[in-house]
Amino acid sequence: MSEDREGLFTLGERFYSNAFSQSTASGEGRPKDLRSALDCFRRSAELGYAPAQFALGMAYDGTALAGVYGIPANEPVAFQWYLKAAEQGHPNAMGIVSLAYQMGIKGAPRDPDKAAEWYETLARSGDGYAMMQLGLIAIQGEQIKKGAEWLKSAAELGEPLALALYRSYVEEGVLPALDPKEELALLEAAAEKGDEDAMLALGLKCEKGEGVRADLPKAYALLRLVSNSEWQKGRRGEATEGAERIRDKLSADQLNAAEELMTAMCEKIPD
Repeated sequence: MSEDREGLFTLGERFYSNAFSQSTASGEGRPKDLRSALDCFRRSAELGYAPAQFALGMAYDGTALAGVYGIPANEPVAFQWYLKAAEQGHPNAMGIVSLAYQMGIKGAPRDPDKAAEWYETLARSGDGYAMMQLGLIAIQGEQIKKGAEWLKSAAELGEPLALALYRSYVEEGVLPALDPKEELALLEAAAEKGDEDAMLALGLKCEKGEGVRADLPKAYALLRLVSNSEWQKGRRGEATEGAERIRDKLSADQLNAAEELMTAMCEKIPD
């Protein structure tokens, strides 16, 4: 009678969860449950189940769960399981395989062409991070036009850092400057996803009316959100100074509007 690969994976997840449940908080039974989980994942992975193959890759990955399972890390073995899962379309595995080929890590040879192939597969499903990496690979390979398009596509999806990278390449003279209207649209998209560089740039534009109608409540809301991050990092930066500068210019009604806008922005930003 053949084994149920999905059932084995589910059982493995149950053993893994039980290893860290309240009943085993003292550590009693934890090693046994982890061994059982690993056994279930292995049997399911050998039957070709992609989630189990990914789980097994994590188990042998020294930067992932090898220490949790208490087994020696084995990066080449981890990579082979990631690769098997990626070949079946497992998104997380595809991302790891792409990065492994790009950087030559996790037992994979450095191969920009293979990295690009995997990133392109992810990009076709709308993965903004993959688009950003394709842009970087293209620019490094002196395919400037292609790199610019990939970075813009990533920025349009609001991928954090994509627009900041594009703007930095413009400053270095590598990429052509964006059309002001296009740049504004990309800043809006990135700011909605919580990109702090975009929020800072957009806030300053809204304050000064550069390429956009001056909007002090919006400028204050954007800069205050970035300012909060600056304080958490223990530094006073451009956003904090800007927010303080604008606050003195706001009426009570405008300040209330800004606070409401901040709340709405926070609700939209992905966790």
